[in-house]
Amino acid sequence: MKFKFDLLQIVKIFRPILFLLALLISNQVFSQITSSNANYSTLSEYTSSPQDSIYVFCDKIGAGTGELKANSPNGLSGWTFEWTKWDETATDFTIAISTENGLSSIITNLSNGLYKVVMSKSGETNVEDQAWVLNNSNSNPILSLDLLDCVGVHFKSSFAKNNLQYFDIPSTTLLSVPVDDRIVFSLYRNGEVVQSTPLNNYDGSDKSFIDTEAYEGDETYLMSFLDQYACEFTSDVVSTPTYVVKADFTVNPETGEAPLDVEFSNVSINATEYEWFLYQDYDRINEEALNTEDSLLLDAILIDENIDPYTYLHPGNYFVKLIVKSDKGPDVCVDEMILTTPIVVDTSLVQVPNVFTPNGDGKNDVWRAKSQSLKSFHAIVFNRWGRVVYEWKNPDEGWNGKVNGKWATPGTYFYVITAVGREEQTKKYTKKGSFMLIRK
Repeated sequence: MKFKFDLLQIVKIFRPILFLLALLISNQVFSQITSSNANYSTLSEYTSSPQDSIYVFCDKIGAGTGELKANSPNGLSGWTFEWTKWDETATDFTIAISTENGLSSIITNLSNGLYKVVMSKSGETNVEDQAWVLNNSNSNPILSLDLLDCVGVHFKSSFAKNNLQYFDIPSTTLLSVPVDDRIVFSLYRNGEVVQSTPLNNYDGSDKSFIDTEAYEGDETYLMSFLDQYACEFTSDVVSTPTYVVKADFTVNPETGEAPLDVEFSNVSINATEYEWFLYQDYDRINEEALNTEDSLLLDAILIDENIDPYTYLHPGNYFVKLIVKSDKGPDVCVDEMILTTPIVVDTSLVQVPNVFTPNGDGKNDVWRAKSQSLKSFHAIVFNRWGRVVYEWKNPDEGWNGKVNGKWATPGTYFYVITAVGREEQTKKYTKKGSFMLIRK
């Protein structure tokens, strides 16, 4: 038996199959429905059929915010998009949604359910796809003030999270949306996160939160709840003061030569009582001191909120401590602060240069001793014949290389410097030597 094959007939028979194969190669057949506005997406876990996409939307107003989009299978216009919705009673797509023509189609404000689109065009093979829309609408978390104490502001918060479900198509058995069941509570004060707590398998019970920071007056708190579908819900605002007290101060300057005048700025929070401890240099504190006052510069604790500047007369490393108390709450709250680095008063010093070049260019024009933390100073410069050419007592001054208003002759000159440092155990300096005056 012989068969005659008509090429045109073969093309007509296999044209739909060839079209579908082309779509498969271009990865367009099974992903026609998308949703860029979904907060969470995953695949269904049906027991006996191909899987569908699941799109979850954060629906804070409870009116249905789902949105689906279908694009034409070949990227060209002229297609008809027919949308329907699954009816669990009829177990079929019998609920008509919309029909429109074009390059793509978008349906919005969708309630929960499984939606199907059939895309058709004259002379083309129909293509269809389906996807779930689940609106995650919920009440906000509850935030309540639990306790105010010296530790901080204590809160309790809870949230009745949703467990979104869908049907095991084609049956009406309910399945839970596949998800990593991890949620995050975040406590905010004035818009800043003060505590963030991730939890797995949260059961809806009260959780405790605390803000340990000190502040003055009332500040506002709210709780943010980020659920397993990446939807954020926020509580009502709670306003409250705090009883937390914080000791805090600054010193200026932090270092310098003696005598060093240091100012103290009290920036403590919520304090009503103050105790300032100005300690001696630690190397001079008597190890056998019987009480705190034995280690203090003033032999007393200062109790004013703001204390006067203190003049450190002697070189050394000095620490300061501030203890504050507050009686604003039912209990007395206490805090203290100690300088992390000491106030450094420079040791006495006298150093002498061995050359200078007084020529009016502003560089090395004055011969002076480098000094710091001195109680007294006296310097004399001689020429080679022992004649005094300059003498001064202010360590900030020096010889400018002139004698009686005229430039001195270049050469070797001699000096004698005597000084006394500001150390408690008197430190004396006597320096003698020579230096070169060079004219460039």
